[in-house]
Amino acid sequence: MRRVAALIVLGFACTVLLHGQTGEKEGKAWLDANIDRPAINVTGIWNGGDWGLVALTQREGGRRIIGTADGWDVTGVVSGKKAYLLLWKKDMVAFSVKLTAEGAAQLTGVYAKGILSSASKTIPIRLKK
Repeated sequence: MRRVAALIVLGFACTVLLHGQTGEKEGKAWLDANIDRPAINVTGIWNGGDWGLVALTQREGGRRIIGTADGWDVTGVVSGKKAYLLLWKKDMVAFSVKLTAEGAAQLTGVYAKGILSSASKTIPIRLKK
């Protein structure tokens, strides 16, 4: 019986890891792959619809972004007119977001569980100031 319980717990842990949560190393590599000079500044409070308020801070002329979104810690980068965000909780990446500036007051794009890739199932997202 203990062996069965241990296998169930192990199976659950593997399921959690396989369904989108990845670590700091993979997240950093995903952000670092986007290296264009920043052409936008995303600092401000954004309305993310179901995500609630998204507060982002980017130093003037800098690439790095920090913030919060509906209880998640956010880190990211700006590359050209795009913003790439990771939403963290307990040292695990839960979601990644790729946004494109649609003027000064709107960002549109997609997000996915874990790190975005060509195989990711994405969901549209729009942030408005």
